[in-house]
Amino acid sequence: MTWLLTIEARDPDNQPCVLRFSDGAYDAPDDTLYLPRIQQPGLYQAGLYAGEIVSVDRSGFGETTLINTDGGLDYLVDYAVDGRAVVLSLATAEGVTEILRGTAAGLTYQRGEISLKLRAPQALLQRPHPCQTYAGSNTLPEGVEGTADDIQGQPKPRLYGDVRNAQPVLVNSARLIYQVSSRDDCQVDAVYDQGAALTRGAAYDSLAALQASAPAAGEWRAYRGYLRLGAPPVGTLTCDAQTAETNVAAVIAALCAEVAQPCDATALAGLGRVGLYVTDSATTADLLDRLVTAGGWWRLDAEGTLRAARLEPPLTQTGDAPTTIHDHEIVSLERKATGASSDGLPIWRVTLRADRLETTQTDLAGVVDDSRRARLGRQYREAIAERPEVLERHPLAGELTIDTCLRDLADAQAAAEAILDLVSVRRDRVTLEGRVVRHRLEIGASVKIVTPRQGYATGRTMLVLGQQINARSGRLTLELWG
Repeated sequence: MTWLLTIEARDPDNQPCVLRFSDGAYDAPDDTLYLPRIQQPGLYQAGLYAGEIVSVDRSGFGETTLINTDGGLDYLVDYAVDGRAVVLSLATAEGVTEILRGTAAGLTYQRGEISLKLRAPQALLQRPHPCQTYAGSNTLPEGVEGTADDIQGQPKPRLYGDVRNAQPVLVNSARLIYQVSSRDDCQVDAVYDQGAALTRGAAYDSLAALQASAPAAGEWRAYRGYLRLGAPPVGTLTCDAQTAETNVAAVIAALCAEVAQPCDATALAGLGRVGLYVTDSATTADLLDRLVTAGGWWRLDAEGTLRAARLEPPLTQTGDAPTTIHDHEIVSLERKATGASSDGLPIWRVTLRADRLETTQTDLAGVVDDSRRARLGRQYREAIAERPEVLERHPLAGELTIDTCLRDLADAQAAAEAILDLVSVRRDRVTLEGRVVRHRLEIGASVKIVTPRQGYATGRTMLVLGQQINARSGRLTLELWG
């Protein structure tokens, strides 16, 4: 067998090209030249993120070393490979099998060798999500960018989905103009001063109109993510606002569109409406993580498309039949837990915190009624699902509390019940070491383990949470759950 490495790159003239290497002589069927320069094919690991329910270390890493004792690869110093696709494949008599696809972090040069540092495909999503900052260029009373003395350089707020009781940014102190979102699809629904609703006026048809005409006293008017008051607020100013699409799948798609990341989150459409308010610097991955905590997961597939879906028992996973790994292919098998709690036991109660308020308040106007006063004192409402029979069987069974972006309590209740169905029964967490040659498994795929060990003689179907590939030894280590 022969290891093959391809690297997308830019040449010294900044033209796209592909670098190809092998760890021995390789006669490609299409006569493509592979330089026999691989010294160490590499070690690579990656994992799936599913919030607090079940996850592994997702930070992918790897390194492939190339032989350069004769200086034959010195020319690579003028090539750019960082942030571009790397594919490691295995060529055997049966053909070429892609083993991993990752992202190049760069090349490092040492005496006699060149190291290609690999990162997981999601490495590009670990960068700060794009945001605008305030220019501080107002010449009062003109402008909506603040001044050098107040908000210059601060990130503009971004709103996704349905957000409640958020504090907008004062962008023009002379005209009492505020901004709750820099995204064009934002609509302001309500504005409050000390928790009391202000009167809504007619919407402006342009930003110029907003700056030119003031609302009446006690009134507010809006244009997209901007709002203007007719009189200074007495206390804390907050507002409710939403974007055109509030479903979690649509919000994920919007985030991905802002970083040109192909995605398919349609499997999450039934999870419900969400609200996400971003007022500081955050990575794209962090924002995606917040959106899937209510029983979802996301990953990047081998083609670079972001996939997001509900976490389900492996037996109910749709698609191709699970790959079977037999006893003779297993080097070692270790079961770490039989439940989702920190001590390896099942969970008997799941609490989802939903319907988030961005600002909780106690400085409220006297006209605020008791019901709203009580709501403004709590950041979340809670949806609770319980299985007392689990606690009877396992007196030390655990509880799980998760903060979510879900807006509607009914959606949160349904999600809590679905999560409890997952974690209130036996769920094995297993580390399996096998041989890499036969199996190419995707994170999130199902695998069936058949071995007399651990009681799996009739087979147990599990979800692949993570994998580590040691190309040099030909070993594959899988983190499994199910």
